[in-house]
Amino acid sequence: MEHYDVLVIGSGCGLEAVEQASARGKSVALVEPGPLGGTCLNVGCIPSKMLIAPADAVVELERASILGVRTSIESVDFAAIMRRMRADRAHFRGHLKASTLGLPGVRLIRSRAVFTGPRAIRAGREQLEATQVFIAAGARPVIPPIPGIDTVDYLTNDSVLELTERPESLIIMGGGYIAVEYCHFFAAMGTKVTVLEMMDRLVTSEEPEVSAALQQALSKRARIVTGMKVESVSAAEGGVRVSARGTKGGGARTFRAERLLVAVGRRSNADLLEVAKAGIETDRRGFVAVDTHMRTDQPEVYAMGDITGLAMFRHAANVQALVAAANAFDGADVEMDYHAVPHAVYSWPQIASVGFTEAQAREARHDVVTSITPYIDVAKGQVLRETAGFTKVVLERGTDRILGFHIVGPYAPMLIQEVVNAMQSGGHVDELVRGIHIHPELTELIPASLASPQ
Repeated sequence: MEHYDVLVIGSGCGLEAVEQASARGKSVALVEPGPLGGTCLNVGCIPSKMLIAPADAVVELERASILGVRTSIESVDFAAIMRRMRADRAHFRGHLKASTLGLPGVRLIRSRAVFTGPRAIRAGREQLEATQVFIAAGARPVIPPIPGIDTVDYLTNDSVLELTERPESLIIMGGGYIAVEYCHFFAAMGTKVTVLEMMDRLVTSEEPEVSAALQQALSKRARIVTGMKVESVSAAEGGVRVSARGTKGGGARTFRAERLLVAVGRRSNADLLEVAKAGIETDRRGFVAVDTHMRTDQPEVYAMGDITGLAMFRHAANVQALVAAANAFDGADVEMDYHAVPHAVYSWPQIASVGFTEAQAREARHDVVTSITPYIDVAKGQVLRETAGFTKVVLERGTDRILGFHIVGPYAPMLIQEVVNAMQSGGHVDELVRGIHIHPELTELIPASLASPQ
């Protein structure tokens, strides 16, 4: 049994813990069976945005006529776009590996980890134990138990990145952020896309108005079918056949396409680690349970990132890791604060949100006032002829504290940052409206959104 000061399982946000431990002179075993970087670098945010960028360029060119610029796209080289993405990803992997292995006191073990005790694991043929353990082993795609699903060569957000040829047609099962981002990408590449979502709207975690705006825009480029539950999948000539039924009547329908992409959610990898053998508690969904200090129920065992199911975004996971490291290594009493964790959906149009939705704020018993402000209400929105985008603000009545802010439209992920900063430092409207905003620029949307809540 080899002993280390620190054992880190997973190399996404787990690398933050590795760096913090190494900087304090601790011996560290990093256990990772796959390439370094976790979901984000390898099958998530980084490679997918490498694909979204050319998709955005296609749509920008297509809508240029609104501004009086008429052009045409000669061709879209799908294979080249995919090769570039994989080449850039390989470059990032190499850089990350070199920098990680260069850290003093760090040993990388290429193997899957299985717990054998509270702070002990088996990694291949090795038995390891540590004084402190950090679990950052992430999550994987949910594959629903639909009859026939195992008889077809379906895609997930992992395998879709390995495509070399553009499918002529694609069915996407699911309507969350992964589904709508890949709907945007493949539609821009020229694939005939059908999205099947069981709920009555897309991206159900967003404001209903935002979901409606996204669905209206995507419906111009793809077939969007909501309220449709998939009942079976089977192979068909030239591809796949999906049988579904309306959740509110409407009968059975059959959909056909060359390929099927399953994007119905993510599940924790805690079961693969066999955390029960360590006495580590999981919640009803199978995610590792942690407190606000990122501690599990086992002493000196911490968990962070997607394996916890909390704010499943890399930017949040990195902060979780730093919180865990400060508490573990420095005896700090730092708590993870989720009230101003933003997120973005890189569909077309883009979406960005932070804080409560209106429904969540009311459920939390806040007295709420809201307002919706179209992009067209500010000069730059008129310049861009942006008639569909808007913001929605959720304020606490009487205090003017910002409880939530939601944007759908161009540059939404960049525009939201000003609100995130204000919410983190106190969240009062005055912090945003007193600052002088450049005119004419889309940033004027922020103070305009806060001018007249109803």
